Amino acid sequence: MSLDDLDRLLAGDGPTRSTGTIRLGEMPGGSAIDVPYTLVRGEPGSTVWVMAARDGDEVHASLVAMRLQRALEPEVVRGTLVVMPIGNVPGFGVLSREHPLAPTYLESQMDDRYFDVISERGGCFIDLHSAGVPSDTVDWTLFVDGDETGAAMARAYGSPFVYEHRMGGGEGPDPGLLDGALFVRLSQAGVPSILIEAGGGLPPPPATVDRAFAGVWNVLRTLGTIGEEPESTPEPHVLHGFRIVTPSRGGFFEDGVAPGDEVEVGQRLATIVDAHGEIVEEVLAPVGGTVLTIPVNPAAGTGTWAYEIGW
Repeated sequence: MSLDDLDRLLAGDGPTRSTGTIRLGEMPGGSAIDVPYTLVRGEPGSTVWVMAARDGDEVHASLVAMRLQRALEPEVVRGTLVVMPIGNVPGFGVLSREHPLAPTYLESQMDDRYFDVISERGGCFIDLHSAGVPSDTVDWTLFVDGDETGAAMARAYGSPFVYEHRMGGGEGPDPGLLDGALFVRLSQAGVPSILIEAGGGLPPPPATVDRAFAGVWNVLRTLGTIGEEPESTPEPHVLHGFRIVTPSRGGFFEDGVAPGDEVEVGQRLATIVDAHGEIVEEVLAPVGGTVLTIPVNPAAGTGTWAYEIGW
């Protein structure tokens, strides 16, 4: 199916449940890069887009999106939901955070394509992520400063930590990382958006999938897409900055901090030992705050994305 098919579904009348694919391009051998989606339309209303596994190793997010697809029926939906459970199809096939053609394709063209598809058709956007295979994360949700609907969506999801992104507010090895993120670009283009981080490591705990599904369902209630009253959620701890922390030496992590730990500047996050078992580095916190992400794979190379701290 093509975008014309998607547009016909979006413009149609009456309840429907349909499946299709969005063609993003081709691999070198000619195989198509087709992103699967399920579209569910009920009563007249706005459109909500849900994407998972934009980073191809984030299987937790795909499980949440697939469960959402199964739960949605036209009779409970107001408006239209488009669920894409595997945003980065080639990367997902090899459980890689990157598209196999990166950086020529991953870094710009794939997101540009998604940006055009969603921004031209409007609605709201839910970007389902996780820490992927090598890491674990706290339950946290991101939205963009000034996006009032996005803020309401983030709070409805119910994470204990909510990150309010401000342009140019990043620090560390990749300070502009979030400035160019798809959810940020869409939010600035008038499509209210959030990014959800739903666990990490393997295997995905069923409780993590249950929690994320319940959170997304409450977001849909809040948007009026599901005809149920939203559940109240506790007031979150709002973060306004984050820092990626990487080791300068390669080896193995030992005695690391846990997700959700509070750390102070200079506090030890982990010890790096080399292949001889000798301590070669103590990874120290460059800022104080909450540990958001940790590595679950103890093998570390120089510059490995290891910890995230938010404050």
